Amino acid sequence: MPFIDVKASCPITPEQEAGLKTQLGQAIAMLPGKTEESLMLRFTGQCRMWHAGAQNGPIVMVEAAIYGSAPSQAVQSFGSFTVKLLKETLDARTVYFNLRQSTDWAW
Repeated sequence: MPFIDVKASCPITPEQEAGLKTQLGQAIAMLPGKTEESLMLRFTGQCRMWHAGAQNGPIVMVEAAIYGSAPSQAVQSFGSFTVKLLKETLDARTVYFNLRQSTDWAW
């Protein structure tokens, strides 16, 4: 099960959230074996965030986690797509992406 957690210093409107859900749901297939059918998403807007000692924003942090591992090129492609998507959708000034890969999951 992939999980994508988006935290943003700006508000995320319902329309933006729906668009991000759709785009990320399609993009998760960039990671071999991952599909929207098993994707879990969380969007949190209006977070109090700081970057480089300031609150110049919007600032966005995307933390994703997958069961297993993915090729480095696939991770790079998915991460680049996600950063670009969040910058465009939320007009974000700063976006960081992190992907954790592990088999230490329980469900």
